[in-house]
Amino acid sequence: MNVLLVNSFYYNRGGDCTYFFSLKELLGKKGHKVVVFSMQHPENFNSEYAHYFVSHIDYVEEAKKKTLGSRLKVLRRTVYSQEAKEKIEQLMRDEMPDIAHLQSIHHHITPSILYPLKKHRIPIIWTLHDFAIMCPNTTFYCRGKICERCKRIRYYWPSLMRCKKNSFMASTMAAIENVLHRIMKVYDLVDFFITPSQFLRNKLIEYGFERDKILHINNFLNISSFNNKEHADNYYLFVGRLSEEKGLKTLIDAAFQAKTMRLKIIGTGPLEKELMHYAKSKDEPGIVEFMGHVSRTDALQQLSKSSFVVVPSEWYENLPYSILETFACQKPVIASRIGGIPALVADGVTGLLFEPSDARDLAAKIRWMNAHPQERQKMGRMARELLEKEYSPHIHYMRLIEVYEMALKNYRSTF
Repeated sequence: MNVLLVNSFYYNRGGDCTYFFSLKELLGKKGHKVVVFSMQHPENFNSEYAHYFVSHIDYVEEAKKKTLGSRLKVLRRTVYSQEAKEKIEQLMRDEMPDIAHLQSIHHHITPSILYPLKKHRIPIIWTLHDFAIMCPNTTFYCRGKICERCKRIRYYWPSLMRCKKNSFMASTMAAIENVLHRIMKVYDLVDFFITPSQFLRNKLIEYGFERDKILHINNFLNISSFNNKEHADNYYLFVGRLSEEKGLKTLIDAAFQAKTMRLKIIGTGPLEKELMHYAKSKDEPGIVEFMGHVSRTDALQQLSKSSFVVVPSEWYENLPYSILETFACQKPVIASRIGGIPALVADGVTGLLFEPSDARDLAAKIRWMNAHPQERQKMGRMARELLEKEYSPHIHYMRLIEVYEMALKNYRSTF
């Protein structure tokens, strides 16, 4: 089978890219030809298809210009990229894919590519990694709280709340993009949506998307390269972006309340300096250590030596790869009871759950995990077993191929 994989970014940038490159490798090993379409970027990996990629746009730099021309350019690009439509048309003529599997395409590639795919009768599968087709801000998170004000197509709220980048213009453009895509009915062109979590599937149905077109398939992780030794040093870990929705202040408060082992924080982000100052203001050195950006190899080494990992998110996480990678290292997770997390972290089985934003509850779970090393090791073993049973490459591939075949069969039956 000739599979066209589409994603806005062609370098390691987040969970969607992790899945994209893992899927590309998996399909290739199974004997399929994999054609890729993405956006040009200085950090991109090499690709024989790079000359088809849509041109790079930096929205941060465009926003700094504050001119009418720049704003119109951003609006045109985010809603409907003519360039992407033309380039993918050329790619299809040259490579003749059997099926298209989309990942994250909003803002940079845009749903404009759906039209030529449909014209050439290529089935369209779209794996969703966030809430962009429902929420202009993509996260259901605004001003420190879960936000679903736009439900029932009330898209005046982003402008009022400035939920995207705390900017009236960015928020308004995001709302316009969402409205226009609904008016254009671009999502009707998709044959099947795939959601990595049942939570995301339920949200889509709740927001009016067609139930029969939404299929839940777990993401996957090749665990053979992960160190699963049960040795643990006297620290626990957070790995991720240092931003508001990740719940880092709650975690720091809990760390100082628990006063057990040391907390190591790996990652960078917009709140890095503020969080470092916040932790320092507690005036108890040695409890929290900020490690900044580290290589993936070093991060996995820290992970394999940790006692456990904390995921204190305060937004609707979909299916965090940070949890899958922790489980691969045979470590349990303490995580917020929110979004798709509880489907991964079974309370008392593969980790512990706490109420989002509740530092006292989290501190109690940290103290329990510290005081029960044998139970902690058992949770880690159960977590690794869960990955082997439900999140393996083989299982994912078999379920994905079923979807591909279903979509192809629907097209064959219309001849």
